[in-house]
Amino acid sequence: MDINKITAISAIVFGLAGMAAPFAQAQTQDTQGSVAYMNGGIGAGEQSKLREAAKDYNLRLLFSEAKDGAYVSNVKLSVNDSQGKTVFSLPGAGPMTNLKLPAGHYEVKAVYNGVTKTSKVEVGQKPTSLSFNWAHQDN
Repeated sequence: MDINKITAISAIVFGLAGMAAPFAQAQTQDTQGSVAYMNGGIGAGEQSKLREAAKDYNLRLLFSEAKDGAYVSNVKLSVNDSQGKTVFSLPGAGPMTNLKLPAGHYEVKAVYNGVTKTSKVEVGQKPTSLSFNWAHQDN
């Protein structure tokens, strides 16, 4: 095979790979029932996209462990309304999850390595942030 063909094929292959990379890293909004959400944050690129999009969500969740605050994922997440009805759940949340919930009172339950943390929160138009941290002795 001559060098021009090799160069042309290489340019096509690397060009296509370069075009695919932004799509693989892009965080997109998903919906579950009436709740819009974004979940992820593995790596600086995902974290940046989730932080940038956070302004469009009224509940921002962050999951970490230990005093150094190392991010964790694979958190079992559920959000219940004031009547105890589950309005959102995700079996592998984190380390960052943005939710767009109807205004109201909620209980957020997060389970990591078998340890449950809960927090009550009032959600409205203005964004609210919650952080869940598991100390090493917790898990």
